[in-house]
Amino acid sequence: MHFQVALPVITYICSILSEHRTLLHSYLFRIFEVLKIADPMRLFLSVMLQQIIGIGYQKHYQELYPEIKAYFTDIKLYGTNTIMEYIGRITNSMAAWKLIIFQSYLLRNHCPALAESPGGKTGEGKTADFDVTTIQSSSSRKEGAEIGFNKKCKGKPCFQLSATFIGRVFTDGKLFPGHCNPKDFFQKAVKRANSLGFNIKNVRADSAYLSLENLLLLSELSLGYAIGAPATFSIVKKGRERFKKLARKKSSAIISVAKGVSVYDFGQVLLSGKVETRLLIVRRINRKKNRKTGKWKIRTYYYAIASNLSLSPRKLYEFYHKRQCIEAGFRELKQHYHLERLPFKSLKANEFWIICKIVAMTLFKIFQVETLPKALRTLLRKTFLRNVLQKGLKIDNAGKVEVVPKARNTWLLRRLVCKTERIKLVFNT
Repeated sequence: MHFQVALPVITYICSILSEHRTLLHSYLFRIFEVLKIADPMRLFLSVMLQQIIGIGYQKHYQELYPEIKAYFTDIKLYGTNTIMEYIGRITNSMAAWKLIIFQSYLLRNHCPALAESPGGKTGEGKTADFDVTTIQSSSSRKEGAEIGFNKKCKGKPCFQLSATFIGRVFTDGKLFPGHCNPKDFFQKAVKRANSLGFNIKNVRADSAYLSLENLLLLSELSLGYAIGAPATFSIVKKGRERFKKLARKKSSAIISVAKGVSVYDFGQVLLSGKVETRLLIVRRINRKKNRKTGKWKIRTYYYAIASNLSLSPRKLYEFYHKRQCIEAGFRELKQHYHLERLPFKSLKANEFWIICKIVAMTLFKIFQVETLPKALRTLLRKTFLRNVLQKGLKIDNAGKVEVVPKARNTWLLRRLVCKTERIKLVFNT
């Protein structure tokens, strides 16, 4: 995918950032000035353009830099060495936090629907998903690159990224060393979500976040929650035994919610004599056939969902498993925005780099909502650039972008090209 074909996306996003230059200065660029960065806007555009085009490694940007600089004459960009030097000066999380605040402002004023959780039939309101993902490190010399407890990265240096996901976008993120426990940041993440103005009503998280302290905080804030509970908990073991007895009796209390999945509402329980919560026991049966022997291998395992929501067992199960949206968001960050390629040795510099990727992802979704028809608003970045722009646009001998004859989305592409030219005229004036 040639970077010139992505010109409509690049110019649109640059126009949004230029429109809010004053706000960026009050939030972010003052920090850059303290770090003695000569042109903060130029640095920020240089970093964001890499994420939008899809440049994974700094060496690739260095190779393309002469061509990029010659083509984007209206946008001043820094080279690789300057970017590495300037961002390497970041030694705390203030720059990343200010950028998160700026993103929340963009969501509220440009596209608030992106941060709205669909209520659906359950009417759960605005829901925040909290989760953590492991980011492998290419070098153990980077600050915070430690051998963690993730079995998929056993023996390898890595980082832990704790993130908040609301609607269709990441609204917050925090990078930790590889051996940190994500539940330690949960309480602060909930408070940060409210301080950003999202006013969440419910919280979803996996079993790593289940603790008495976290449940007490959610009760104090009057927030609904659905948090996973592993089968190792004593109360879950009691619920599992009760589930087995009822299953043998074929009791109607056990409800089938999906193929191989059944749930049982264990009712209100008391955790450690302090916190009262509702517990939903889930049994999942996996059947896999051995191709060589033809025998079926059956695996049964249990877990529970702790919640204070007054939903039916089926709807509570469905509500909890909607948290797969944040898992899909992590996959999108890794596959479309090269999340695991962190170029800096400093932990805080890498954290800022990741937040830039999150903001770029949000800006692309704003571009989709404001300029594309509904059928194309759910496409991922690489898919949109490859299937729509690359097949519908071409570069003529003069280096200008024009629409391919008989393209599938001719009207849309012509409108995007015209809008791009208008934005470029604004930049020139």
